[in-house]
Amino acid sequence: MTKIKLSAVCMLFLISAMGKQAFCSSSKDSLLSLLRIELKNKDYDRQKEAKIQALRVTLNHPSNRGYLQMYALYGKMLDEYKSYQFDSSYAYVKKMIDLSQQNGDTYRVQESKLKLLKVLTLSGMFKEAYELVMEFDKDTIAGKLKATYYDSKSRFYGALAKYNNDRYYAKKYWVEADKQFENMVSVAPLNDFEKTINLASSTGESASLKPSAKFYLHFITHRGLSNHDIAMVAMKLSHNYAGGDRIALLALSAISDIRSSTKETEAILKLGEELYKSGDLKMAYVCLNKAISDAEFYSSRSHKIDIQNVLPLIAGKTILETERQRDKSIIYTLIFAVIVVVAVCILFVVFIQLRKIKVNERLINEQKDQLQSSNLKLMEHTRINEEYIGFFFKKSFSYISMLENLKRRVERRIKMKKVDDALEIMSDVQIEREREDLYHTLDQIFLKLLPNFIPAFNELLKPEDQIWPQKEESLNTVLRIFALIRLGIKDDETIAGILDYSVSTIYTYKIRIKAKAIVKGEEFDKRIMNIKFINS
Repeated sequence: MTKIKLSAVCMLFLISAMGKQAFCSSSKDSLLSLLRIELKNKDYDRQKEAKIQALRVTLNHPSNRGYLQMYALYGKMLDEYKSYQFDSSYAYVKKMIDLSQQNGDTYRVQESKLKLLKVLTLSGMFKEAYELVMEFDKDTIAGKLKATYYDSKSRFYGALAKYNNDRYYAKKYWVEADKQFENMVSVAPLNDFEKTINLASSTGESASLKPSAKFYLHFITHRGLSNHDIAMVAMKLSHNYAGGDRIALLALSAISDIRSSTKETEAILKLGEELYKSGDLKMAYVCLNKAISDAEFYSSRSHKIDIQNVLPLIAGKTILETERQRDKSIIYTLIFAVIVVVAVCILFVVFIQLRKIKVNERLINEQKDQLQSSNLKLMEHTRINEEYIGFFFKKSFSYISMLENLKRRVERRIKMKKVDDALEIMSDVQIEREREDLYHTLDQIFLKLLPNFIPAFNELLKPEDQIWPQKEESLNTVLRIFALIRLGIKDDETIAGILDYSVSTIYTYKIRIKAKAIVKGEEFDKRIMNIKFINS
């Protein structure tokens, strides 16, 4: 057969047979998507049952119907059941046989028995079907029934060959099926539907008469075919394609079977097999379940056997695929777990490092504070040193100049033998006044360097024990003692020498103040030393 692009075939199938717009992109995927939807649709079976129920009501209320009317009603019931349910099909075809025999109608007896042969063949009851085939005599078959007779026998031997599917008998049955098919072709009218669709898959001598794909495309899209006929044509055409093309045609046939409520169908089974081969195990399993459901509903023995041959393969591969997916999941889980562990370790390391950084920052800040404190103390000592160096340099220069002047005057008087004058000059030197002047200068410099000393010192004493000088910018003896201590002169003897007091007096002053202080012992000394330098 000349092949054309399957997308064009399916496009016209869907336009003409389904009344829908053609799918773009992948026809196979579109048809499979539509099949998934139709598999869930129960309206077709409800419509079928409603139609059967209406016919049953008509049969249960006879109104003086004659033989031919009853035979026709039984035939309608058979038409509804023949691809739907075997038991009812068999029951109504038997009624047709019995009714025609009762009325001595040989033609309709043969006609109904040929229908019975098809029913038995579809259900897989080959022993009973073979007995019926042997019962027929081709010489006594009515001329109008010969095509049906040969077609029924061809279908029987073809089904038997598929059922046996062995190296011994199947070939013989296929040969016989082809022979009967050739006989049908020789007697059937050229426009007979059965002949036309059978020619699509013929392989014998009649293969030369096989129409082209273009003819079948026109045949399907311009004949106004029913869903059942579309399913049959698509099923026949699927034998001439492979891969995705075959899957698309089988999907089209399966969809049409669902819409016509055809339960005796191999399209859904063959589709499941093709999907299994293509690796689509999930959809293959869905199709097999539908095939099982249809075979059980119809009571098709042959299809049950076919399903039993295919189902273990799909189940086994599904199990393998499931195990493979499980192994992948385990591997992915382990990888994820390793990643999580690594991430946790990294986060832990980062956390530890951050803690270290924070500790280091705290240490740096502490060291910075210590450095600032040291700098302040250094600045304080530097400033004190600068102030006192200048002060003592100035004082020392003043005393040196005074001594130098005093020396010249005394030496001059002694050389002139004026000892009394020399003594008088010496008496002019007032040590006490100089000492007071030194204290005053010391107070000024000290309070300039530590202007907050007096209030800070008194904060260490109770209000009633606080010591405040009478003059501004001057210190009394007690304050002067602790001022010298603040300047770093802690030796009592040195302090006593500077202030012109005895050591015991200095010690007594210190003990008395410490006894009155609100803080005791070393804490008092520490507080004195912590009094800040100016602008610190």
